[in-house]
Amino acid sequence: MWQTLLATAFFTLAVIMFGMFFFGYELFPADGISNKGNFGVFYIATACTAQGILFSSVKSVLFDLGKNKFKEEYGVGPLRLGRWKKLPKIEYVSVFRQLKGNGSYTYEVNLWFKKNRSLTIYENGDLKTTFAMGESTAKALNVDLLNATEPNAFKWVNRLDP
Repeated sequence: MWQTLLATAFFTLAVIMFGMFFFGYELFPADGISNKGNFGVFYIATACTAQGILFSSVKSVLFDLGKNKFKEEYGVGPLRLGRWKKLPKIEYVSVFRQLKGNGSYTYEVNLWFKKNRSLTIYENGDLKTTFAMGESTAKALNVDLLNATEPNAFKWVNRLDP
């Protein structure tokens, strides 16, 4: 929620600054001074737009299992960018704990393919929710699920035997 509020503030500042640059609007009018065409104002407006995009961007991973395709999609508001790619042969799904920079942990669901390549499809701070996502993903893809939430104590949860 705080990121949405911060993005809103940056976008609002950007609109005001672009208005000042293109149309000469002034927040606090002063005689003889105009910011129309002032590239300093344009630079600040561009920086505010970039920060707004940074705080409001969302990454989604979409699957079309019928066509064996996936898409990593990045979005800001209603604008979405991404393209469908062929889904590689998934070897297994893992749920693991990732240390963040501030000392807290987050949990991730990864798809593993080609021995050591992975694709992160979900991240959450709640282990129970993340594990449920990992289980449903492994079931949908009909692959094994590896519980890697404890360092050096990995265990297979629902090992599929041939």
